[in-house]
Amino acid sequence: MIQMSASLTTYNMDAYIRNLDKLKVIVGKAAADIEGQAKASIVTSSGRYRVYNRIRTKKRKGKTTRTKVEHWSSPPGTPPNTDTGNLANSIKNRRAGSPTSRDIVVHAKYGVPLELGWISKGGNHVPPRPFLRPAFDRVAPGFLLAVKSVMRGR
Repeated sequence: MIQMSASLTTYNMDAYIRNLDKLKVIVGKAAADIEGQAKASIVTSSGRYRVYNRIRTKKRKGKTTRTKVEHWSSPPGTPPNTDTGNLANSIKNRRAGSPTSRDIVVHAKYGVPLELGWISKGGNHVPPRPFLRPAFDRVAPGFLLAVKSVMRGR
């Protein structure tokens, strides 16, 4: 499971308490934006790198059909291309400990290896296909501006 979080350190607790409702909204929006951008980056093809063939088996009304399915991996350093939709569907944001905390969680077991890269069974390094960190990096500047604005009373 991948989990990313951001923290807010406050020095002026009165301003924090006074603006708690606004901060909850800002944090919730940022988490939803990160989730949405990570999902969008996966379902939008990043290009073709290597092709993988597999057999998809379906059972319907007592009959089994097998279909050859072709999947292209994404180039190294780009978000993974979707195959079954499981990775994108496993990304969720949820409330964490405090009212101004949210977690972005990836439940797919292969989310961490895709995000960070891994060593294959043959000993080769497989480069990362990051999808969560780029989404976080795109959302962070707007999030920080919004928090600063609210804390300054604007």
